[in-house]
Amino acid sequence: MAIASTLPPALEKLLNVARWAPSGDNAQPWTFRIDSEDRITLHIHCAAGNVYEYADGQPTLISAGTLLENIEIAAPAFGRKASWRYQGCSNGVHAIEISLQQSDTGGTSPLFDEIGRRSVDRRPFRTRALSKDQKSALAAEVSRDISLCWFESLADRRKVAGLTRLATEIRLRIPETFEIHNRIVDWDNLKSEHGIPARALGLDPLTLKIMRWTLARRARTEISNRLGSPTFAALQMDILPGIFSAAYFAFVIEKRAPDPAARAIQLLKVGQSVQRFWLRATKLGLAMQPCLAPLAFAHYGRTGENFTSHASSLRAAARLALRMDQALCRPGEPVFLGRIGWPRTSLESRSVRRPLMELMEPGPRL
Repeated sequence: MAIASTLPPALEKLLNVARWAPSGDNAQPWTFRIDSEDRITLHIHCAAGNVYEYADGQPTLISAGTLLENIEIAAPAFGRKASWRYQGCSNGVHAIEISLQQSDTGGTSPLFDEIGRRSVDRRPFRTRALSKDQKSALAAEVSRDISLCWFESLADRRKVAGLTRLATEIRLRIPETFEIHNRIVDWDNLKSEHGIPARALGLDPLTLKIMRWTLARRARTEISNRLGSPTFAALQMDILPGIFSAAYFAFVIEKRAPDPAARAIQLLKVGQSVQRFWLRATKLGLAMQPCLAPLAFAHYGRTGENFTSHASSLRAAARLALRMDQALCRPGEPVFLGRIGWPRTSLESRSVRRPLMELMEPGPRL
């Protein structure tokens, strides 16, 4: 019998909606423990040894915040009011207590229907600009302690695309990402529960064939890198999408929280703002693509951390950090970077989610 089938119907329906939260490479690094009908413990698992999980799992905590926001948005549709409390971290696993109190206030959030529709679109968009009212609607979803910075002119879009291009060249050249890319790219499905469908990467069919050949063996990747494959891939994945978009945007926080627990809470709240912004964009008919690799490698370049054995990529990360500090709303700390615009066509291929039963921990059955 499926684990999910033992849950109270309203709770099962709520979690089935909430699980449609974005996460890096569709990793879905969380599990639910049902403590009672009105209390859940959410465990967030930060992957060790993943070069993309910079700053002690910052991207995962932001992703977890998007999941918490989904729960808060979805709860009223099932007669609940949701709140959460951070409980700490042990061995790379963060624990969050979620309270789901009965509520008779009724009503469904205007963002509720967008939870399942929201997705990542890595393709070039239309170049039509956002209107003042559209930008205001998006900004209204962002917490007041986060600055929302826009990069809209062609010159600014090209500048940010240059940052994402440099990050792409780093991540395609370093050996530390080889197994990660092998694991996450789903070559067989248009909709992938556990990774990213190859068709959703924003690459043309020929480049995808070359990529599949090179990812079969590390030695092939080395040959491809020497022939300039990362530069060609960056043209398709960064430069052209950057030009063909409405804008880039960055979430910037003025002051970093002073201790690990406060920092975790800060990042979870950033994630909640990210999800509200993204759902509002979806409701407006806009498409979005997070650009987190530049933040990761700029962090390494800024701190001097030896994230790779590839010496030239260490130097490239230092250059990336300098250029990002000059470009992205300094002073302040950029914690989320993305690209936004009007899609040309609907998505045919996307990441979906694991069944709820795979996200459940052993525990009481209600």
